[in-house]
Amino acid sequence: MKLFIKKEVWRPTWQGYIAFFLLAGVLCCGILLYAYSFLAQNHPQTEAEIVIIEGWLPDAELQSLAGQIPSGKLIVTTGGPVTFGGSLLKEKTYAEVTAARLHLLGLTPEKILCASALDVRCDRTYASAMAARAALMQRGLFGKPCNIYSMGAHGRRSFYLYKMAFGADYPIGIVSLESQAYDLRHWWRSSLAFKQVFGELTSWIYTLFSSCKYV
Repeated sequence: MKLFIKKEVWRPTWQGYIAFFLLAGVLCCGILLYAYSFLAQNHPQTEAEIVIIEGWLPDAELQSLAGQIPSGKLIVTTGGPVTFGGSLLKEKTYAEVTAARLHLLGLTPEKILCASALDVRCDRTYASAMAARAALMQRGLFGKPCNIYSMGAHGRRSFYLYKMAFGADYPIGIVSLESQAYDLRHWWRSSLAFKQVFGELTSWIYTLFSSCKYV
């Protein structure tokens, strides 16, 4: 009776180890240098008639954006239930909160369409996109060119999921706003920025592998 057998095992040579570490170093440098610019996609529709604003945008970026929106444009605010402080607020979704914030910033309420999303545990951006689609269809505006305004590294994922919800041929664009809190182009220098960019990169990979369920 044999208790052990001889088995041939392959292992890298010293040249192989060097090649592996060089490849890993190049990959890490590539992620550091290009991850943010890849995720913060900018592909706006020049003839957009509708502005879609993701309701979780910070106050500083929303205020800057509000001053750039041409008068007369329809604004759609999106987002699901507020995750904290809900008992203190009259507004119960991020879409409603952002509509109220835009009103305080001087935008005409009649030009703001609130598209509140359902309470979901995952795929919140896709749920927001479907809510925006439903709101536009109800108004008879579905089909008109739109621009989504997202935040930094979240832009590519938002654009991808809105295209999934609206249709690949829909005239929709994306604008990724720059954070005023920290320099995301050098995101590895800040723990908060690192968390955001690395989290969005992980979420983007997850979205690519899970998006087949939307088809």
